[in-house]
Amino acid sequence: MFPILAVFLFLCTTASRAGDPCPPKSELGTCTCNHVQIPTGIATTLPPIPLKNSTIQPEVDRDLAFMTPAHRPTVEDNKNGSTYTEVICKGSKTITSLEETIKFALHRKLIDKLVVSNVPALKEHTLVRLPARWLLNARIRQFEIRDTILSGDFVWYGSPFDGQADTLLWLSIYRCSLYGSLSFEDPGTVHTKGLHLLPHLEGVDLSLNHLTIIRGSAFRTPPVNLSTILLSRNSLQTIEASSFQFLEKIDLSWNFLKNLPQDFFVNMPSLKIVDLSKNFLHTMPDKPWAAVWKQLTFLDVTGNFIDCDCNLLWLLSILSPADKNATTTPAPTTLPGQIIRGSCFQNSQMPGYYSADNDLIRLTRGQLMCD
Repeated sequence: MFPILAVFLFLCTTASRAGDPCPPKSELGTCTCNHVQIPTGIATTLPPIPLKNSTIQPEVDRDLAFMTPAHRPTVEDNKNGSTYTEVICKGSKTITSLEETIKFALHRKLIDKLVVSNVPALKEHTLVRLPARWLLNARIRQFEIRDTILSGDFVWYGSPFDGQADTLLWLSIYRCSLYGSLSFEDPGTVHTKGLHLLPHLEGVDLSLNHLTIIRGSAFRTPPVNLSTILLSRNSLQTIEASSFQFLEKIDLSWNFLKNLPQDFFVNMPSLKIVDLSKNFLHTMPDKPWAAVWKQLTFLDVTGNFIDCDCNLLWLLSILSPADKNATTTPAPTTLPGQIIRGSCFQNSQMPGYYSADNDLIRLTRGQLMCD
């Protein structure tokens, strides 16, 4: 229920016109369509990390982990409201039949969300490219493709998103066998080329793939409104310098990152939400962390292996700022409105003793193994 409401709220705040009614079932082929009423009296506070706008369930459902009772939505009865239209296409025998269905059934229609899955490749190909200009005469707010072996140039080859420059807000690509590097258009990589032609795009979700490297060129010329990138559950080991800019939310959880570039946060003055949980970080040095710490409203670094060492001295000056008249070290304090999840490990040098686990927001000088 909550993921659906989160999608509704997302759309209601970014678009004024409701999605069109569903086309007749006779036109949909293997697709299905849902057209539902959205109550206007929805009172809710979204969780710090946005729920993934997906109909699939990951191996481990982490969405609810970000919710507290205060985050759960309540619906007030209201006779007035808007509508939400979702079209789901799966099981098409050929990509040609899928293309024909979409072009015919969605002709001149505004659809809030289009989901396609298990898209077959052409007989002479093993990788899938989306049909050329297949959405030209439809208008889509969210596009999701999943469980498809996509070609790395699927975003731009054949201009499959022609016609969506004024409407597409969110692009999700799940379990689509995207391997290796993500770049703008380097040979042999997954390309982001074409995203810059979608100026209203606010979010890109590439979770549940097999990306290992984010090249510096990947989002160097991003869509002007892009504020959220989700890359959870990939195989990321390297993020090159200046890879991201102007983001408000980034999810890099469940990857293999050991460190971040020193300039990682430099070009993100509006960044508020960062999820780096379940990686292999061993240290949090002042670069890149010190410059961004005070502006974050949510940070999750749980499930890492961060050492309580000298690299965290910068954090003490934020948690326990020096007082000229103080004779003792002030107690650590959390910045107003911040949610910080994570800890560092104080490794014991004595055989038979276990490591101490220290909460980052309550860290003191005595907990750092630093001469």
